[in-house]
Amino acid sequence: MEEQLNLNYRLIPALEETGARKELEGVLALRHFFRGHQLFTLEGGISYKIELSNIGEGVLLRGLAHGIGTTECARCLEEARFDVEGDVEGFFIINPTEQEIEQSDDEFTAVPKDGVVDLMSPVVAALIYEMPLVLLCKQDCAGLCQHCGANLNLEPCDCAQKPDPDHPFAILKDLINPN
Repeated sequence: MEEQLNLNYRLIPALEETGARKELEGVLALRHFFRGHQLFTLEGGISYKIELSNIGEGVLLRGLAHGIGTTECARCLEEARFDVEGDVEGFFIINPTEQEIEQSDDEFTAVPKDGVVDLMSPVVAALIYEMPLVLLCKQDCAGLCQHCGANLNLEPCDCAQKPDPDHPFAILKDLINPN
């Protein structure tokens, strides 16, 4: 499969007639993407297999996207691997009215006059929607010590045994155990 840097596709005239369909398969050469502030690095881009079908009212986009990569573990900040697959969905209106152009959003996309649409957005969105909100390096990740920052997966620390004078409930120690 050939890697592509973008995924622009000309719907018109290829899919202008009702019943016309086109299958596309390949690899989107996207190496990094963000979800909020979190960076995800993809090992081999995003592989996709999609189908475009003119169903009369417009062109329906359906298919699958798959990506493998890494990001930071939400607890210990070490590398966390992911393997995610998502459903690609979209709907494109050919020859939209002015009102449809103004309403174009996540529900549907109005095809511009040149007939070229960006299929990269729905392919990437398919993965983002399927990614877990919290990615961990392993299920039982112990995380970082909140006091000294030690990676508790690699080494224990004794910070939990030491009293923290800045803790908001530290004053209660004297009420329970007055010495």
